[in-house]
Amino acid sequence: MKTRSKLKRTDFSKTARIRLAVAKGDIFAVRRCLVEGTTPNDQDLNGWTLLHLASSRGREKVLRVLLENGGRTELRDSIGGFTALHYAAMHGRTRIARLLLDFDQQINSAVNICSSDGWTPLHVAAHYGRDSFADLLLQHQARVDSLSDKGTTPLQLAMIRERTACIKTLLQWKANIDVQLGFPLRYAVIKSNHSICKLLLKKGADVNLGRQEDGQTPLHLSALKDDVAACQLLHMYGANPTVRNHDGQTPLQISKALSLVKRPCLQFLVEITGSPRSLQDMCRLVIRHAIGPNRLDRIHYLPLSHIMINYLRFKFGE
Repeated sequence: MKTRSKLKRTDFSKTARIRLAVAKGDIFAVRRCLVEGTTPNDQDLNGWTLLHLASSRGREKVLRVLLENGGRTELRDSIGGFTALHYAAMHGRTRIARLLLDFDQQINSAVNICSSDGWTPLHVAAHYGRDSFADLLLQHQARVDSLSDKGTTPLQLAMIRERTACIKTLLQWKANIDVQLGFPLRYAVIKSNHSICKLLLKKGADVNLGRQEDGQTPLHLSALKDDVAACQLLHMYGANPTVRNHDGQTPLQISKALSLVKRPCLQFLVEITGSPRSLQDMCRLVIRHAIGPNRLDRIHYLPLSHIMINYLRFKFGE
């Protein structure tokens, strides 16, 4: 972080005037103060520059003037190490973001600058569900799988906050769908969010990845929750009912051990554990796996019939 500018006591009234003008969006007063020698990069006690203030207040015209007069997009505040672009992301101000990115002097600098916790503006956009903002950042070479200090990607934040539109945007930009050994799909199963489960599965999430700590796959977790709808969905997309967790248990054994009362998942797991998949289903799963999640959206380029393309894309019955 750059050293904060030291303001003289005689400069305080001038600084206060321009900050008030920025907050109000008074472009003429801002211009006067800049002519008198105030710079856009002086930082207050919280480390805020005039760019931070204009960005958080959505003062687009004022921001343009500040940038034209040497405003620096890479400066971070002392609250959380956030840049003006981070604050634009919080509020979903895409027009403000375009200005900041257009005036950014260093290629890919502001768009990938991390806060004190390692959050890029894309992390912030994902957390708040700003899908169009996320798309703009990615168009400007934001790193789609950047890691925070806790090892969290923007996709994981979007999953935790159940920001469906952001999840779709990040997946379109090839975010790692199986980050942390399949965290996104497991989280969707844990939350019984079947629509996001289906989205991830259609995009090629690996349905058989187990957690590092206990080896529980999504099918194990759906059995623990007695979520028969999730069980059926996972099986359709290739879940293996014979996979064992670190305790040596299959999903069926987990379902049996939970209760003596008849459970909805139990009967389904008994059926699929004792019945092999059809050759047709196996072929679909093998082809999709060979294509890989980053190329599934190109299935329609295969030299196959329309019916076969739809079958590979799980479009029947929709």
